[in-house]
Amino acid sequence: MTANPFRVDTLDVATGHPIEVLPGIYEVRESLAPAFDTPECWVSLFILTDPTGNARPAIIDTGVPRSTDTVILPALAALGFAPSDLEVAVCSHSHHDHAGSNVQLRDATGCAIWIGRRDGPALLRGDRFGDDIIPPHEADRLLDGGEIITLAGRAYQVVDLPGHSPGSIGLYDRDRHVFFTGDALQARGTTTQGVPGAADRPSYRQSIAATRDLTIEHLFPAHPYLPFPSSHVTPATEVTRYLDTCLDAIDSIDPRILDALRHEGGAATIDAIARHVCAEFASVPVLAAPILSGYLAQLADAGHVRRDGDRWVVAA
Repeated sequence: MTANPFRVDTLDVATGHPIEVLPGIYEVRESLAPAFDTPECWVSLFILTDPTGNARPAIIDTGVPRSTDTVILPALAALGFAPSDLEVAVCSHSHHDHAGSNVQLRDATGCAIWIGRRDGPALLRGDRFGDDIIPPHEADRLLDGGEIITLAGRAYQVVDLPGHSPGSIGLYDRDRHVFFTGDALQARGTTTQGVPGAADRPSYRQSIAATRDLTIEHLFPAHPYLPFPSSHVTPATEVTRYLDTCLDAIDSIDPRILDALRHEGGAATIDAIARHVCAEFASVPVLAAPILSGYLAQLADAGHVRRDGDRWVVAA
C-alpha cells in the first residue's frame, strides 16, 4: 500500500483507520491536499458493513485518485475484509474528491460503481484532482430518486438532492433514521470554501426542504461543514440546526456580497469581495472567489450588479 504523505494522525485524516460512527458504519477520512491545504477539512468516505456477516461491504464515495491505495484498502483490511469483498461503491456525486478513485477501486476490488443518473454523464468526461488525472469512465448503475437499494444488507432510499451538482443524491436508512448527503447540504461551507457552494439555489432550497421531511437522527455530510466540527451531525435537534444553517447561509449570501461591494465604495474585484465576505477567516479560503463569482453572475443576471473589467459594480 502507498503511504499517504498528507496524513494528520491527531484528526485521523489520511490514516486509513476506520472510525466506527454507528454499528456497521465506519468513517474513513482522506486529506484534500495538495490541491487544498486545509488539514481540518477532509473528505469522509463511509464503509458500510453487515454486523451479521451475511452481506458484503459497500462504500459511499471513493475519494481522490490516490484514496484506493492510501485509505480505502487499508481500512477494509483493518476491518478484516479482502479487496474482493467490496461489493459496490455509491458516489454521492461526480466531483473529484467523491468519485476520484472510482477507476482504481473498481480495478482493485471488482466492485460496481453506482451514481445518480444526472451526474453519470460527468464521469464520462473525466476530471482531475490537482495534477492527478481522473480518466473518463462509466458507472455500472445509474440511480433514480425514490428507488430502494440494498447496501451491506440494509435498505436505503435514494433521495435526489440537486443544487450542488445536478445529480447529487442522498442515501436514507428509514429504520435507523440515518442520512448520507455528500456535498448536497453545506451549512456555511468548509474552510476551503468560506461560503456554501450551491450552483443552483432554487434546487438547493428544495433539497433542504426534502431533507426536512425525513426523520433524521444521524446526518452524515461528506465534509466538516462550518460551524459543525465533524462529518456526523447528531441528535435530531442538531440536524435541525444544521438545516437551518444551510438555509440561512444560502439566503444571506447575496446581501453579504452587496454589503462587501458597498464597503468597497460600490465597486471591487472578486478578491476584495472575497476578503470582505470571508473576513472571519485568517486567510481567504482558496475556493471563495470562484464560488462567489458564480453568485455574482446570478446577481448580474438579476440586474443588481454589473461587471466592469476586473471589477464588479453595484448597478445604478
